[in-house]
Amino acid sequence: MTFSPPVSMSQPRRVRHAALPAVLSIVLTIIGPMPASAEPSPLGAPVISALVHEAPLRQGSLAQTETALGQVITATDKSLAVAFQRNVQVLQVRVRAGETVRRGQALITVQGAPGSNLAYVQATTGVRFATSDLKRIEQLAGQQLATQAQVNAARKTLADAQAQLAAARAQGLGGGVQTITAPFDGIVLAVHASPGAQIGAGSDALMLAPAGGLQAVVGVTPDVASALHAGQAVRVSAVFDGDHSTSATVLAIGGVVDAQSHLVNVTLALPAQASGWMPGLAVQASMQLHPWRGWVVPRQAVLRDASGQAYVFQDDRGKARRVNVTVEIDQAEHTGIAGDLLANRPLVVLGNYEISNGMALRVAK
Repeated sequence: MTFSPPVSMSQPRRVRHAALPAVLSIVLTIIGPMPASAEPSPLGAPVISALVHEAPLRQGSLAQTETALGQVITATDKSLAVAFQRNVQVLQVRVRAGETVRRGQALITVQGAPGSNLAYVQATTGVRFATSDLKRIEQLAGQQLATQAQVNAARKTLADAQAQLAAARAQGLGGGVQTITAPFDGIVLAVHASPGAQIGAGSDALMLAPAGGLQAVVGVTPDVASALHAGQAVRVSAVFDGDHSTSATVLAIGGVVDAQSHLVNVTLALPAQASGWMPGLAVQASMQLHPWRGWVVPRQAVLRDASGQAYVFQDDRGKARRVNVTVEIDQAEHTGIAGDLLANRPLVVLGNYEISNGMALRVAK
């Protein structure tokens, strides 16, 4: 027969004490650890808070930005046409289209076309004959063989002949070989002559534009055109080189819509000191419209609820304060808003998705 040792009455108590840690471990596993953002309240209940990034609330200016494409042109009111008032024959063309020239540089050499000096020769002969005739009549008048009326008529004939000679010289007649030079630093826009060719009186031989007289023409929609005004500042940059840019001003706004592009042409004046700009260069212009001033905040600070209402959070003495706002304008990473904002309260810019009105805030350092 086998005898078991007597069980002590204190053993069940020890078993219960040993099982207590295991039971607590199971309970903690089911409940989970207490969140780090929960802090005990004076009454023992946890207080939920959120970690956020804040920024001061600031006033600023924003504007709608429009971009338009176009090209550089020469100022038509400053371009110079090289022409002659007589028929000439081209001896030498010293420049090419697109070439930059300096003031005083030779452009073209010409001489009178055959038969073009006939009027000059006739005017010269007329002056010489009228001069001799006046002397002869004055001598006869001294011998009382001619009247004073005859002397006056001879003087008038000489004056008319001299006037005709002056007009012929003003037309460049009788000048022989003539070389035209550039009156300013500029760009040769076009060449309409070649050696040996004859150019009629009044016809253009060359087109020259000042180096500092460049403009840009861009096309905009009619609503953008109505928002622009002369003298407005614009930023112009090369289409294929965004780093090459310069400031410009609105010079003129077209009053009609172009039949081909269906856009309104806007002329921009480029600064005279700008370098590296050539006629025909493709450019884009950035224009700011409808300037606005008010509360300017980072775009990520503005949220929208299920109904589409825009709102932001401010830090009101450590508590999140929701403020419904109206979005006035968006530009890049900033937004212009209006609402019942407190000027001396920081704005929550990051972490705002995780907070609600009245929640305690912890500011990231």
